[in-house]
Amino acid sequence: MLFLIRTAFWLMIIVLLLPTDAQQRSEVYGTAQAAVNDVATFCDRNPETCARGKDAFSVFVQKAQFGARMLMDLINGRTESGEEEAPSSEARSLFEPASFDVSASQASQASQDTLAPEDREEAWSGPDPAGI
Repeated sequence: MLFLIRTAFWLMIIVLLLPTDAQQRSEVYGTAQAAVNDVATFCDRNPETCARGKDAFSVFVQKAQFGARMLMDLINGRTESGEEEAPSSEARSLFEPASFDVSASQASQASQDTLAPEDREEAWSGPDPAGI
């Protein structure tokens, strides 16, 4: 319900901003063209800002690539030297099912049957269909 109210609100805002005649339409088109022109020529007017932005973006890309490579190496179990290494117990527990070591004394013990006879009875499953 809230989604419908939000949608109706934004549609109403869009309709209110639409031009009603040819003069308003030409003003809207002129404003849109000026905005696109400003964005397109930003680097021509501010070369230092664009250069800094390009440098910052290249650093971001390098860090993202390094992080992705580091994650893949961690998943594959490689070290910095590129050699394969046995994953630590923490890493192994993330990717492999757990295995339990059973000592010889525990394996030789018989199962301890601790269920009471009432625990072995079948649980109630509803009314008897034959009695209906």
